[in-house]
Amino acid sequence: MNDAKLIGSLKRRQRGALDRAIDRYGGYAASVARTVLGPRVTREDLEEIVSDVFLALWRTADRLDEERGTLKSYLAAVARNAAVDRLRRQRPEAPLPEDDILTADEDEGPEASALRRETAETLRRLLLDMAADDRAIFVRFYYYRQTVREIAEAIGMNESTVKARLSRGRKRLRERLKEVDVDADF
Repeated sequence: MNDAKLIGSLKRRQRGALDRAIDRYGGYAASVARTVLGPRVTREDLEEIVSDVFLALWRTADRLDEERGTLKSYLAAVARNAAVDRLRRQRPEAPLPEDDILTADEDEGPEASALRRETAETLRRLLLDMAADDRAIFVRFYYYRQTVREIAEAIGMNESTVKARLSRGRKRLRERLKEVDVDADF
């Protein structure tokens, strides 16, 4: 069955049409969502997003127009938007990285270890003071090691905007760290 027939079946609410769409494009929708959400997405979150994508397909099937695009492109757009919405909802609750970003060396003495913990706590406070969007960009870039392109795609921003926010954020962090007399190089 080609996409035109599948869309026709969906519009007529025929039994099994949604199952055929899921069989054909379920993996694709999951792949699009996984790309947006990044490597730390849970299987459950991914399954929920894919379910939402096909629920949206079922609800809006009567509005599908083959002349405006393919079913595959429609599902990709819905999956991307659902994943971006998930990221936006999670952003305020997204935990900051644990202190493992500043792990101690085995040979490190108690003084250096205390300084490292103090620096980690200062950075954590400063990150919490950032705007939610800027904090999400910083955590993705410095902790999860995502590229500017991956971040831009995941949160629906232009790459140059992400670069500019990273640059401004680094500058503000350097200034704030100097105010509290912490030496950080990034």
